[in-house]
Amino acid sequence: AVFLLQAVGWRWWRFLNSSQKLAMDILPLLPTSPLSLAALPWTAAAHVFQHVSAKAADLGHLAWYLAHIEQYRQEQLAHANSVTYLDHAGAALYSRAQVLAGQAALLQGLLANPHTVPETEELIACVRTTVLHMFGASNDTHLVVFTSGATQGLQLVGENFAWTAGGTFMYANESHTSVLGLRQFARRAGCDCRSFQLGELRSLLHATGAGGSVVPFGAEDGDSCCSGERLSPRPEVASPVVHNLLALPGESNFCGTRAELSCIAELRSRPNPWRVLLDAAKLACTPGGLDLGRCPADFTVVSFYKMFGYPTGLGALILRRDAAIMLAPRRKAGGGGTGGPECALGPAYFGGGNVAAVSATSGFAVPRPELTSWLERGTPHYQGIVTLPSQLAAVSRAVGSDDVRRRHILAVCREAYLRTSALKHGCGRLLCTVFGSHQEERWWEKQGPTIALVLHFADGSPVPYGLVGDLARARGIVLRTGCHCNAGACQQYLGLLDSDLRHFFASGKVCGDDRGLIDGRTTGVVRVSFGLWSTLQDVDRWITFLQEEFIDCLPLDHSRSSADAVCTSDSPESVPQLWKAMVGAGNPQEEMATEEVPRPRVVQVAGGNSETTDTTRVGASALPSISASEGCVIGLKVYPIKGCGPLVVRHWPMDPATGALFLDRRWCVMASGFGSSSSSSSRASSRASTRPLNAKRAPQLAQVQVTLWRGRPRSGLKEEAALIVSVRGCGAAPLTIPLSPSDVEILQKSGAEVEQVIDDSAVVACQETWEEGCCEARAAMWFEALLNEAPLHLQEDRAVVNEGQRSHLANVPCTLLLISTASLQEVERRCGLAMPAHRFRANLEVSLGVAFEEETWPFGQLLAVGGTTIFKAAGRCMRCQAVDVDPEQPQAAGPSLLAALASVRPEQGRDGGSCQPPSFGVFLRAVSSEVDKISAAAGAGAAATVAE
Repeated sequence: AVFLLQAVGWRWWRFLNSSQKLAMDILPLLPTSPLSLAALPWTAAAHVFQHVSAKAADLGHLAWYLAHIEQYRQEQLAHANSVTYLDHAGAALYSRAQVLAGQAALLQGLLANPHTVPETEELIACVRTTVLHMFGASNDTHLVVFTSGATQGLQLVGENFAWTAGGTFMYANESHTSVLGLRQFARRAGCDCRSFQLGELRSLLHATGAGGSVVPFGAEDGDSCCSGERLSPRPEVASPVVHNLLALPGESNFCGTRAELSCIAELRSRPNPWRVLLDAAKLACTPGGLDLGRCPADFTVVSFYKMFGYPTGLGALILRRDAAIMLAPRRKAGGGGTGGPECALGPAYFGGGNVAAVSATSGFAVPRPELTSWLERGTPHYQGIVTLPSQLAAVSRAVGSDDVRRRHILAVCREAYLRTSALKHGCGRLLCTVFGSHQEERWWEKQGPTIALVLHFADGSPVPYGLVGDLARARGIVLRTGCHCNAGACQQYLGLLDSDLRHFFASGKVCGDDRGLIDGRTTGVVRVSFGLWSTLQDVDRWITFLQEEFIDCLPLDHSRSSADAVCTSDSPESVPQLWKAMVGAGNPQEEMATEEVPRPRVVQVAGGNSETTDTTRVGASALPSISASEGCVIGLKVYPIKGCGPLVVRHWPMDPATGALFLDRRWCVMASGFGSSSSSSSRASSRASTRPLNAKRAPQLAQVQVTLWRGRPRSGLKEEAALIVSVRGCGAAPLTIPLSPSDVEILQKSGAEVEQVIDDSAVVACQETWEEGCCEARAAMWFEALLNEAPLHLQEDRAVVNEGQRSHLANVPCTLLLISTASLQEVERRCGLAMPAHRFRANLEVSLGVAFEEETWPFGQLLAVGGTTIFKAAGRCMRCQAVDVDPEQPQAAGPSLLAALASVRPEQGRDGGSCQPPSFGVFLRAVSSEVDKISAAAGAGAAATVAE
């Protein structure tokens, strides 16, 4: 074998291509020494040597690989050599030879409008025959209707199918969005809409449409549209003849899984037969993948640009002649009648070339008897149609038969799958979770040349697909990310419910964007797909990209140095379950400020019931004198612990260090990533892998109540103060968090007042536990018992104040959040749901005269709050699902306030659409010059205050 390789080189490789069995016998015997490798100039041969020594290597597919395509691609696809093209499921690559062949076909003679020149129509008729032969059919059994693509073909079926009231439209969950759109026609006609899993198609042979996994449309997750709901308001009467339609993809455009098409013949042969609509847009991409001689689908749609890359804007609806009557117009006009052609949904649209006779002064119209003339509206894409035979011929001359081309494509995809699925982080975790039927026996029959996957960081959390797409583009790699217009497959493989999709939408997720993570859950996948001109060099670049960008990497909020610490306890097999159940690995922020708006102006917001104190104030009289907005502060709240309940106050100081309310978001419950260590050397590393908990990640935090105690229990000389933390409706012992002497001094000299005063006895009993270390340990144990999660610790932001870098645990640091009660009432009126103010976790609840007046304040607008402190508007608060957490019942699944807010305020999206999460409330930030005054005053024993 070595002698053959060194002596005849490429001849051996061609011989190897001719015999898979011989390849399997020879390849395991080949040496891997550099000497024999140096004698081989071919990339393919070197690629084989690279994997020969691998244990239990799967190399049989390499016998199908066509090495000469590498050279052909360099010559004929020079326009695509600058990129690594991995999106053949989206569109095929076209070669120079194909373009030249198309030009030659157009230049053979004049091509004019077929409605004018019969010769053009004759050429189109010849192409119809060629298309049928391409897919194993003939003019005796099938018709070809040219369309702009598979989507228009599906639309033609939906518009013209003989829907009957009481019939059933059944579709595979993994269908393209264009198939789901057919539900609109079916429901309007009074049909039931039901779905099934593509892998359980054979079970339909033993069910009449209501058993097993067949699910009525709208019956899951509280969908408001029940099975059989009709869009038409008119009553429907069941037809004596019921027509049922079943739609399915021949191959999933999401992950490449193929349907068991052998079931179609039996479904059509039943006493009450199903009419079958086959979406073959992806299946036909693989040469020889669609054989209508063996698959008797009634209606089949294809897109030629997915097969050849050129020309675009051209597809076909291929229908059996015995099913053509199902799309024919229902009635012809007679005499002077006012009717015209109709379909099951009413009067049918017609265009140029569709009718045999028509009157402009009455409803008289008679459709043409030929179905192709009725369905092809207007002038067809005759230039593109005429070039189709040249495209097929150019591809066949370059590569060979359908079988040869199909095997080459599958060989490249198989190699990419084997190498991708074997990638691991240094700790043993698998890098990818791959979806599809790649591991099935006879995978070449059940799996198309597509790989859909989710990448994982070294800690097991999913990599946002938007990040993968950005990094791939930077390297010149063309791939697809998201759900690929296949929501059903996304739901199936990612474990998403209908309620999850609604929640994602309410959080700002829309089809086609790059939001790959919401609440730590992935919203889509990465898809790489291969075609005729794919090579093993493309696979090498893909694998190199994964290795260099993602192996042993952690999310941005983790330290790369902690990879070993967080990647030791879980086995590689646990990764798929881990990312599916992962909650809290995403963006820790609950709210975000919008972009800045120029041209600030001044508006006063007068505080109601404010009191005079001996503290430094910022006078409103110094502001420019212009028209002002007036309102009263009716609620003043501080949130000392992030995610927990508020401390309701009447009179409260500003924090001299942060410029926010004193004690607001001072503490945060932190969860360690993978265990903790008691040694000081590992504590910094473990902190890098911690993540903050908030109400949306740990809803039980919303039940935590915080109150303030002040007194002189021990020394009797100096006042002391502490936060008392308890759980609503729970008899467990409260947690006491003592405040430092400097904190107590600020409270004392600012005249701070709280709404609720607590009993001294509960605090005096636990004074012996106020030492710093003991208090930290007790806080950790208290929250671990509450949340049933360990290890936890209560982090305080004052740890870095001495470095001049004081942090602030609020999502938008150093701000207050203001909401308007008038805006709340207006939202309640629009959506019909109660909008409790406490669900929006604001510091200031203000009664303004006009709803949403606060949203007209541009960034930088000055406001005087309480007559004492000057703030500037710092942007709107973008809302998330934290507003759906009810402190009374944090685990209950009640109505979504976020979804209601998004539905009644569509103007929040870009360009009039809901492309962003809904906003509610405005952030305020103390102006910098005044914060300096506040800090100076605090040093003299005073602080600026905000009064209710």
